[in-house]
Amino acid sequence: MDELIGCEKAAGEKVSRNILVPLCGKSKDLVHLHGLGHNVVGCEGVEQACTEFFSENNIEYTRAPLEGVDGSLFSSADGRLRLYQCDFLALTAEIVSTKFDAVWDIQALVSINPRDRKQYVRTLRSLLADDFRYLLVTIEYEPFAHLGRPHSISYNAVKELFGSFSNVKFIAQLPAQAPWKSEWRENVFAMVGGVEDRVQYWQARWATGQSQWNSDKPHQYLVKYLDTLTAGSSNCKFFLPLCGKAGDLMYLYKEGHTVTGVEGVPFVVEQFFRENKLDYEKISMPEIKGWKFKTKDGRMCIYACDYFSLTPAMVGEVDAVYDRGALEAINVGDRPGYVKLMQQIIGKDFRYVLNAYEYDDSMFQGPPRNLPRDEVFNLFADFAEVDILEEADKSDEGADKFNLEWMVKVIYTIKPSQQ
Repeated sequence: MDELIGCEKAAGEKVSRNILVPLCGKSKDLVHLHGLGHNVVGCEGVEQACTEFFSENNIEYTRAPLEGVDGSLFSSADGRLRLYQCDFLALTAEIVSTKFDAVWDIQALVSINPRDRKQYVRTLRSLLADDFRYLLVTIEYEPFAHLGRPHSISYNAVKELFGSFSNVKFIAQLPAQAPWKSEWRENVFAMVGGVEDRVQYWQARWATGQSQWNSDKPHQYLVKYLDTLTAGSSNCKFFLPLCGKAGDLMYLYKEGHTVTGVEGVPFVVEQFFRENKLDYEKISMPEIKGWKFKTKDGRMCIYACDYFSLTPAMVGEVDAVYDRGALEAINVGDRPGYVKLMQQIIGKDFRYVLNAYEYDDSMFQGPPRNLPRDEVFNLFADFAEVDILEEADKSDEGADKFNLEWMVKVIYTIKPSQQ
């Protein structure tokens, strides 16, 4: 716990933190953190819980009304332990007179109404110092397995809430402890100030079993448009971005092609080679903070690193690209850089098939992210011609999975410009 909330020792002495414990109740964590020498602030809406906390722990306290907010401030005699008895969403930095560099959030997020989550996070953000650490424990269970508190929340939802201002790192997933059901899961996250690392996000998705896009069978549009991609050749060099351990890799390999992929999560790549019983070697590549996995025959190679760490020299010119959903998975702001690097990797006579979804992104932000056709045409306009191979109405799927009113699947073919 000390390491996660940044209580490391400096010059042999403990660092004192300003720690916020939202929706704290009568938690013993408050006493523990106070005993470690930190300044601890809790927020609890029920007056009785606040008075009982101090009396049960034999802590002398004073009580004063809050100004501008309905509630009271309970303070220990040394001033290092304070409980704000009020609505947490009413807290401001002015009321608490400090900014917090650590948050200890043990299932507070899942105890509030889901419709209040964004306001909860906005309130938290207003109370945080620029350099902060945040330990979050949540509950997750199957949809409709339980109604009411605690409200299940997925990693993806946590990322959407906190990812714009913090680096969200998945730590562990454990069976829920009593009084919750053992088949439920407790997810533990550590967050620090800054922007989330791209690879960490996908690592957590794989680790928590949220990799529903993965299949060990070849994708239907790869099989359907294989001739478009190969142009009749029986030995093409394929590139599969953000490939995971997709069945597309082995399908192309067994067809006699040379396959290069990139996947940000190393354990997924290692699983792929082991599960398919491929004779391979693993090479450390510190210059890209990753690894290179390749078969002994050289026809299958996957780089385990951030896509944007690749260089054209590493991949070499490729004949064909099958983009199963990489461009629509990455952050919207990364799309121009993604296409620019792709332009350097593809050969002069390349063939490229791209999968994309279109939908109303005011209702769902992905992934898969909305990728409008106008944006696709504009991204590749400088060096390629883009045509639509087919479209399919996926509104039923969009409604079931993402609560969307409409959704369209678009398959593109991209080829060198004739200019």
